[in-house]
Amino acid sequence: MIHVEPQPEPPDFDSKVRQPGQSDLASPDGELRPHWQHCALQLWHAYRGVCAYSSLYIPRGTGARSVDHLLPKSKHRDLTYEWSNYRLACLRMNARKNALERVLDPFEVQDGWFALELSTLQVIPAEGLPEDLHQRVEETIELLDLNDDEFIQARAAYYELFQSREVQFSYIQRHFPFLARELIRQGIVREST
Repeated sequence: MIHVEPQPEPPDFDSKVRQPGQSDLASPDGELRPHWQHCALQLWHAYRGVCAYSSLYIPRGTGARSVDHLLPKSKHRDLTYEWSNYRLACLRMNARKNALERVLDPFEVQDGWFALELSTLQVIPAEGLPEDLHQRVEETIELLDLNDDEFIQARAAYYELFQSREVQFSYIQRHFPFLARELIRQGIVREST
């Protein structure tokens, strides 16, 4: 995971999502209708198609993008229709995170908390973190199962593209910014590249 900079709410978010959602919350049945789906594409554009949790690009047309509610709808109904509570997530990450509240918020994560072991392509806590932060990073890695075979294979595919020079570094920066950041941090690529 890398730091994700919060993006501004789209101009039509209030009319498309918040207002209908607030009406639903105030209705007698209080049903949570998925008005957030009206902004899923805007969320994808705002965050350049990169999953906040896996740091991998989510291709259009795959149906794999989703709106994650950082603070779960089941426990924080008042935030169900708030842009500030949304994180772009691939379906796998959204399903794993589900209603967990112990996962670190990508908006609060600082670059350098998570590292990538290039020999195994496993996500690990960075060296030198205070013990409590180290534990939280480790817990987030475990809760989201960031080192399952599917994610390791995805990382391997991007790393192989980079190593074979089939793509330029800018492609890695766009499609897997965590790998790009780690290649710079580990001295494999110079920052100006």
